[in-house]
Amino acid sequence: MRSAALIVALFIIIAGVAAPVTATGAATTDTHGANTATSLGQTTLIAQQSNLERAPKTDIVIELRNDRSANWRIVMRYDLETENETKAFREFARKYEQGSADVGLDAELFEQVSETAEAQTQRSMTIKNTTKRGYVKNDTGVLVLTFTWTNFLEETDEGLRLRDAFSARDSKTWLTSLRSNQNLSIQTPPKYAVSSTPRGLQLEDNAVVVEGPRTFDSPEQLAVSYYVPPGVGQEIPWELIGGGVVVVLIVGLLYLRRRSTTSERTPASPPESEPRNGAATEPAPAQTDEQAPEAGAEEGAESEDPDIDLDLLSDEERVELLLEQNGGRMKQANIVKETGWSDAKVSQLLSSMADEGQVEKLRLGRENLISLPDEDEETE
Repeated sequence: MRSAALIVALFIIIAGVAAPVTATGAATTDTHGANTATSLGQTTLIAQQSNLERAPKTDIVIELRNDRSANWRIVMRYDLETENETKAFREFARKYEQGSADVGLDAELFEQVSETAEAQTQRSMTIKNTTKRGYVKNDTGVLVLTFTWTNFLEETDEGLRLRDAFSARDSKTWLTSLRSNQNLSIQTPPKYAVSSTPRGLQLEDNAVVVEGPRTFDSPEQLAVSYYVPPGVGQEIPWELIGGGVVVVLIVGLLYLRRRSTTSERTPASPPESEPRNGAATEPAPAQTDEQAPEAGAEEGAESEDPDIDLDLLSDEERVELLLEQNGGRMKQANIVKETGWSDAKVSQLLSSMADEGQVEKLRLGRENLISLPDEDEETE
């Protein structure tokens, strides 16, 4: 198990003090004049840090989530200057991925760090979904550690806050410093925005960015608050919308069914007075000539079939359709109103149709009653 001193000096370890950079051979003196030999199975590697340029460039990305967890990604890049260093790093990367390497960042270290934070926050925390990768690309040795830290954020009345997960004893923080070759990026949770940050922390593309060198004395120096902007982050209640659609469909079907039933039960309008023995019959006194066309127009408008495109019909077919929709007979004035044609056009058209036997014209006082021939025969 790692000591508490190693936990406090977490990012000193990340900086590469214990990273393998030279192949098997004579020991090399580091900047402090000490040789540090690390045994990796059958291979002995010299863990050396000759200067800051030889330390790995480290990028720490903390991706905050809406469920208050955080996805961590730590990428360390080592410059490999010789073939021996490249060979040694490949061997180390293989053992690092297998979990048999004695140096390098691993889940055990962060499990102890999370235990320290858990004791301070009184929130249950776990480190899970850990992965480790090591490879060489373009003369650079790369180590990648990823994991998920649960309950990393605290929930407030205003939203979420990042602070106490960095806590250690005596109001200190376990993240004591970043070196000049280290960068920290804390990404904002989806649908949230930053509401407040401590002085000195940069905000870039909705993420807090900290570039080393930087020291931290307390968690307050890393405290960031988040909120949901108005109108953002409100999930669409699909279940409620789906239920509303069903209700609308049911109401629509019931309305159509009721209308259809009502239409079937409505009795047909009685035929207008027909002549007897060739004598013209005047309309009933209660119904004037002005009232009759309006009634006929409303009846025709209600019974017009919406599925028929009137523009595709000829004038004769239009008149025949109107007569069929009005019980086989209509007053000439009503035909004028229904079609919107002029009196002269309707008069000429009806005379032509009467000559062809398509309709029958009957004079009733001052009006012409137009009917289909079949209707007259049935009436007679």
